[in-house]
Amino acid sequence: MAVFVAPLRAAECENPSAPRGLEYFHSAIGEIETGQRSRPLTVLHLGDSHISLDTFTRGLRTRWREEFGNAGRGLMPGVPFRYYAPDGFKLAMTGPWSVASSLPADASGPFGIQGFRVSGAAPEAIMTFEAADPFSRIELELYGGPDTGAVLLKIGDAAALKLSTRMVEPGLLRLTVPASAAHRATLRPAGTGPVHVLGWATGNNGAGVRYDSYGIVAATASVTTRWDRSIVSAQVAAMKPDLVIFGYGTNEGYNDGLDIGSYRALLRDFIDLVASAAPGASLVLLGPFDGARRGTGSDCGGGWATPPKLVLVREAQRRLAAERGAFFWDGETAMGGLCSANRWALATPPLMHADRVHLRPEGADRLSANLWETLMREASSASTSQCGKQAQPPGP
Repeated sequence: MAVFVAPLRAAECENPSAPRGLEYFHSAIGEIETGQRSRPLTVLHLGDSHISLDTFTRGLRTRWREEFGNAGRGLMPGVPFRYYAPDGFKLAMTGPWSVASSLPADASGPFGIQGFRVSGAAPEAIMTFEAADPFSRIELELYGGPDTGAVLLKIGDAAALKLSTRMVEPGLLRLTVPASAAHRATLRPAGTGPVHVLGWATGNNGAGVRYDSYGIVAATASVTTRWDRSIVSAQVAAMKPDLVIFGYGTNEGYNDGLDIGSYRALLRDFIDLVASAAPGASLVLLGPFDGARRGTGSDCGGGWATPPKLVLVREAQRRLAAERGAFFWDGETAMGGLCSANRWALATPPLMHADRVHLRPEGADRLSANLWETLMREASSASTSQCGKQAQPPGP
């Protein structure tokens, strides 16, 4: 029997007239549309398992590229976790690489916005990507120091370049290497000492959209406390994002012992760090999608209940967005309200996996379409009666 799923509703927006609503983002779009700007429209999206793969981000990236063109994207180093396969790329990592994740509470060493670090010293350690679309440059982000070695970067059929990562003071090293309509790149240690890769990116000259999405399975906002603040600031400042999206909250919402005050303070601190590095960026907080579990909480039927902390996390984000002049998008409202996760899991076809946490591709596309349309709505419309009205779901 088919289960009724409520139509998607336009997400609520908080404090839309504040300087850190969507005004900076819309201004950047206006500059592109009027030909006043040549550099890409740049989006940085950080969060948990919902964006660790491209299931949810695919709809956003596809729509932005259709609108503005492809200016490239950032990648995590190598293959940092199982199933990491960003759309449009074939990735491989072989040989004696060591992968470090910032997810464990006792994680140590330098981490940037990618949340992973891949280290190696032997020339037999190789990481490769093949891109479906050609790129005109590669950007490397490495951690250098007085004892680090060099990397060999080979782009397409060109001869490999030897690039030193040695620095007097340890810290972030960003290197940009031009390419000519290349599709493939290979990176390996040169054998002169250990190298530490934080991430790499492809880029194209001119306008278009660059949308970097970095998600870590099971992450909460606390993962950001294990990232090096100076590295994060330097990465964000160099990127010059027009829009930064924070997608943490789902895993916190399933933690019955969560201290909401501490969570809010932690997230506020990281938002302020990013905002200081990107003063021209609009900030967006994604209120977590609705979810359900077996156990205590708001009864959704069939033994499923909404974790009570999900509501409190969402409200904490809503208030924080208002305080910081950011834009708030309510994932639960967009799905249809309380217990929508259970309805989506029972729908025909199902829009959510049986765990009532993770989206199926059909559900992810619906929500990404809703978020994209909300973000792209003109500021004058977003600040009037359209905010919070019902919107039609895409497709049948």
